[in-house]
Amino acid sequence: MKKSNMIKFSAAALTFLGISATGVKPVKQPAQAASKRIKVVSKQYVTVWTNYQKGRHVATHLKKGSSHFVYHTATDSMDNLWYRIGKKEWVMAKYFNQVKSAKKAVKAKKVKKTKAKAKKKTVKKARSAASLAASWSAPMGSKARAKAVVALAKQQVGKAYVKGSKGPNAFDNASLVAYVYKRAAGVNTGSSTKSQVKKGIVVDPSSGFAEGDLLFWGSKNKPYNVAIYVGDGKYVTAAGDQQGVVQASLSTYFWPSWARRVL
Repeated sequence: MKKSNMIKFSAAALTFLGISATGVKPVKQPAQAASKRIKVVSKQYVTVWTNYQKGRHVATHLKKGSSHFVYHTATDSMDNLWYRIGKKEWVMAKYFNQVKSAKKAVKAKKVKKTKAKAKKKTVKKARSAASLAASWSAPMGSKARAKAVVALAKQQVGKAYVKGSKGPNAFDNASLVAYVYKRAAGVNTGSSTKSQVKKGIVVDPSSGFAEGDLLFWGSKNKPYNVAIYVGDGKYVTAAGDQQGVVQASLSTYFWPSWARRVL
């Protein structure tokens, strides 16, 4: 064998064994990194093809919900976008959505929740401030104060009755009045029906009521029940264990014994 041919043969043999002709083992080229991760979203099964142009489909089918890495993208002659997810595995992009990393998804969810919470708090503060400003600055007998009391009283409907509780999640009849008048109008009515029946001025029950009036049932000095008149023949009161805070209508057989106007 000629010397030149022998050198070529030896170089080829060394390369086959993983050693270069210079005696240094060649470094393997790193595998192509995935560019993104995708997930099957629009079909029950997605066919995998050997080529994005005129390839044949392989036995593999991708199930809906399964996720895969994309190593290359290409467009065929019909302008359809394709993803290469394996060595000879191509799929049409239209059946997939890009998947966010779990870390990014959780972070985005937290940011969204925090923003929503902050916005809700700001709106609530603004409404409370506006309501209080409108009611507290209003003079005695002003409709603004009465409207604020009526609005807050109606918001308590549906809450529980608990004797001795002072709110905001549960009330008895006197604490409901105290809570609403203090928050909506800045008025301290006292925490018992005995003290509340002495507030403001007397209203004759036969002459009709104004929004915000306190209605009482029982004796003049120690009534057993108190309610807030909210207009249209209705009142709000903490009725008892079974009913909780309710809005009810006045009736002739349960007409208030007394009434006081404190606004």
